[in-house]
Amino acid sequence: MGGLFPANRVAEEAMREVKGRVRATISGGVANQRRRGLYWLAAALVVPLLNDQHGLTLDEDDLHNITRDKLKMHHKPVKLPSGELYNKRLSTSNRAMNEADRADYTTKALAVWSTWTGVDVATLLREAEAMI
Repeated sequence: MGGLFPANRVAEEAMREVKGRVRATISGGVANQRRRGLYWLAAALVVPLLNDQHGLTLDEDDLHNITRDKLKMHHKPVKLPSGELYNKRLSTSNRAMNEADRADYTTKALAVWSTWTGVDVATLLREAEAMI
């Protein structure tokens, strides 16, 4: 336990070539984490606005799921034995999205939320950043 293990045959061959000690540093992802944080802070701002405007009882997870549905972020639909179609949503985790994908998703999500609430994107971002 606690070691680096090759993911496939090519990686195993490459690791055999390494002589001596190796130090690995994982870096990057700062923008991805920041965008992810802003997304959830903006969601926390949008939920009460939507709940008040439309008499809903959404929470941030509901908004996240509705947003992924709106942006058609799901795999190919699977037909269940009952005949219903099931759409498994795509993940927005750090492992599932690189920084460019997250930037695109966040931009689209904020635009949708802006349309739904009547609050412009710049204001949503400014208010979310103020919460940090």
